Amino acid sequence: MAEELVEGLSGVSRSTASKIIANALETRPYQARILALARKYFIDDQLRSLLIDSPTGSGKTIMGLMIAKQMQDQLGLSVGWVAMRRHLLAQASEENDRKRIGLRATWISMFDKNPPASLDLLVVDEAQHDAAQSMAHLHNVIQPRYILGLSATPFRTDRIKLCFDKVIKEAGIHRLIQDGYLSPFHHYTIPEYTPEYVAQTYADDPQRWGKSILYFHTLEQCQRASDTLTQRGIPHEVVTGSSDRESQIEAFRSGRTHVLINCMVLAEGFDCPELMTVFCRPSGCSITVQMCGRVFRKHPDHPVKQIVQCQQTRWPFHRTADPLEQYSWMEGRWKSLKLNRQIQEISLRAVHALAQCKTELPAFLTKQAKRRSRALRGQNTDLSEMDFEGL
Repeated sequence: MAEELVEGLSGVSRSTASKIIANALETRPYQARILALARKYFIDDQLRSLLIDSPTGSGKTIMGLMIAKQMQDQLGLSVGWVAMRRHLLAQASEENDRKRIGLRATWISMFDKNPPASLDLLVVDEAQHDAAQSMAHLHNVIQPRYILGLSATPFRTDRIKLCFDKVIKEAGIHRLIQDGYLSPFHHYTIPEYTPEYVAQTYADDPQRWGKSILYFHTLEQCQRASDTLTQRGIPHEVVTGSSDRESQIEAFRSGRTHVLINCMVLAEGFDCPELMTVFCRPSGCSITVQMCGRVFRKHPDHPVKQIVQCQQTRWPFHRTADPLEQYSWMEGRWKSLKLNRQIQEISLRAVHALAQCKTELPAFLTKQAKRRSRALRGQNTDLSEMDFEGL
């Protein structure tokens, strides 16, 4: 496997690739390629900033830690790791210890007013926030020599551009599902996305949906969904910026609650392989990918995950990745939208039959073609330059 990876690392010398792979034999092939490219761009090409664009569940934290460790070992850099929320910093620190990567880092909140100055490398988790005012303050104080951004959705709804010298993108959600690194999914479409309708949909069939996240636009909508689930006796929590998020997530993981309701608090950095279903509010591409991305982490008890959207959404998730099955709520039941295999086979046979049919050109076309051919031979003309529109 290591030899195959070395051969596959284009743009990197064989000796460099071998060293990187030797330190990353536990990584997936696309992760090893990203590690090698990051080393090339930072050290060989002397770029100042890189952005790794990689889906939720692809191991961005691991890749960020290993790239920072490479830079630290080879260049003796001091490293700062920045995230918007404290639990993201805790997750990165725990991953560093659990995988024994050994990165020596300063863990910094994006909202820290007094960050340490003069760090050499700044790793920005959820780098779509790098254009925020709070990040501008950190950059001004720290003034890093190198910047490494990590993001599954490296674009902003306010259209402010992220400024990185190079973007590395090796695999999308669809490819990672096909390769078995992320869970396949079923896609469900409901007629409307009101808090009451969504909550009733869950409460009518909780066994189907399992542990679920419900996303809404406002706290008022979250509360309306909560009221409906309370009436139906469904254990749940409303997660907000000021709620005790850690205890709420722990109750969800342990099974004491079955549903988490929120706006966007759980759209970044929430990792729960036991999650079975995401009810995704109507949104555009970036936010939809963030919300739905929570459900793709693999779990042995839930090999196929689920996404529920409404007919009015601007970005149906099957535009990002192909579902195993598609269902729509019609006439009081779920109807499969899967193409009938027999119809598909009949269509393919018809196409093959048509392709093998022998046809005769009309006589007048045959005569015109022969006359034109004789004229061209007499003029010694290059056929590729002729206009055959009259044939």
